[in-house]
Amino acid sequence: MRYILPLLGLTLLAIFAALYAYDIDAYSRALTTIGIKPTKYPFVDWEFFGANIRCWNDNIDVYIANPCDPFNRPYHYSPLWLRAVFIPTDKFWTMPIGTGIIVAFWLSLFWLVKPANWRELIVFALACTSTMIVYALERGNVDVILFIMLVVAGVLSTGPLASRILSYALILLAGLLKFYPLIVFLTALRERPRTFLAIAAAAGLTVVGFFYRFRTEMVAALNNTFWGGHASDLFGSVNLPVGVPRYALLLFPGREQFAWFTALPVAIMAVLLIVTAVQVIRLARNGDLATAFARMPERDAMFLVIGAAVIAGCFFAGQSVNFRGVHLIFVVAGLVALRRAADARPTRATLTRALIIVVFLMWEGLFRHALPHDEVAGLGPARLAPFGLFWLIREVLWWRLVALLLGILVIFSVRSELFAALQAIGRQYRGQSRLHR
Repeated sequence: MRYILPLLGLTLLAIFAALYAYDIDAYSRALTTIGIKPTKYPFVDWEFFGANIRCWNDNIDVYIANPCDPFNRPYHYSPLWLRAVFIPTDKFWTMPIGTGIIVAFWLSLFWLVKPANWRELIVFALACTSTMIVYALERGNVDVILFIMLVVAGVLSTGPLASRILSYALILLAGLLKFYPLIVFLTALRERPRTFLAIAAAAGLTVVGFFYRFRTEMVAALNNTFWGGHASDLFGSVNLPVGVPRYALLLFPGREQFAWFTALPVAIMAVLLIVTAVQVIRLARNGDLATAFARMPERDAMFLVIGAAVIAGCFFAGQSVNFRGVHLIFVVAGLVALRRAADARPTRATLTRALIIVVFLMWEGLFRHALPHDEVAGLGPARLAPFGLFWLIREVLWWRLVALLLGILVIFSVRSELFAALQAIGRQYRGQSRLHR
C-alpha cells in the first residue's frame, strides 16, 4: 500500500500537466473548484526566487522592489537564498524545477505514509490531495522543499549518532532557509545531556552568527512579511481573538467606543490560552496516550514530533499562509500510527476525531470557496452568518488541534533523556538537602 499514494500523486501530476498543456480553461476550473485561485501559470512562487537572485546579482535591492518578478513582490525570505548562485535564474527552468519539486514530494511520501489498511489509505489520500497540498505544489512553494528536507531529517533521526547529527544539520539548514524549521531542534531533547548541549551550542552559535551577519537584511525582510485579515485563509492564534470583536462590530456597530470592547481581544486570548493549557495538562497526564506514544515505531514518533512542533510553533508565532499546512502530513502520519498503537477505546476515539479535524482543515479552501467571503465587511447578517459560522468552527478546531499537538510534545519531552537527567539531578539535590537537615 505504500506505493499507492505516490503513484496516485504522480498520476494526478500527469493529468494536471495534460490539462494545462491542452485545455488551460479546464485546468483553471479544476483548481478553482477545490478552492485555489490559479495564476497565469504554475510555480510562480519558485519563479520568485529565481527573479530575486537575478535582480540581487544585478545590484538591485530586492527588499525594496523586485522588477525581475512579474508580480513585483518584494523579498521577505532568508538572505541565504539570494546567495544560492547555483539556482538557475532563467525563466526556462521554472517548469522543470517546479515539476521536479512535485515529483520529489510524492516520492518522499514513501518513507512517511505507511497505511496498514484501506481506511488509513483513504485518510492519507484525502490529506495529501487536499486544497492545502495542491495549492503548495501548484505554486512551487519553498515550504514543499522544506517538507522534503524534514522527511529526510526524520528518517536520519532514527539512526546512530552520526546519522542523527546529519539530521540536526539538515534541520539547521532548513531553519536558516526559512527560520520556522528551527523549532524542530526540539527533537534533540531525546539525546543524552552532553550530546544535547553540544548540539544546542553549535546550532545556537550558528543561528546567532547568521542573524548578526544579516541583521540589516533580516529587518528589511521582516518589514515585507505579509499579514492577512482574520477572515483570510491564513491560520494562526491571533485570528480568533481579533476576529470575534470584528464580526461583533458588523452585527452591533458602535461598540468600539467602549473601553471594555477594545480590551476584548486580549481577554479572549487569555481565556483561550488558559483553556488550552488545561487541555494540554489533561492530555499529558493521559496514561493511555503516553503508553501508545511509547509503543509507536521510533520513526513514526519522530515524524509526529516534527509535525507537532512545526504546526504548533507556526500557530503561535503569527499568521501562516495555508500552504504551510503541508507539514500537517507529518501530523496525519503520526496520528494514524499513534491510533494504531493505542489500546484504550477513548484514546482511539480522541485520535480519530483529531484526524477528522486535520483533514477538514486541510480541505478548508473547498468550503471557503463555496461561501461568500470576498468582502466580509460588505455582507449583510443573512449572508454573513454561514461564513461566520464556518470561520468560527475553523478557528475553534485549530485551537483544539494545537492543544493535542502540544500535549504530544509534552509527552515526548517528559520521556526524553534530558528530562530524565534533570529528574535525577533533582532527586540528588533533594537527597542532599535532607542529609544537611
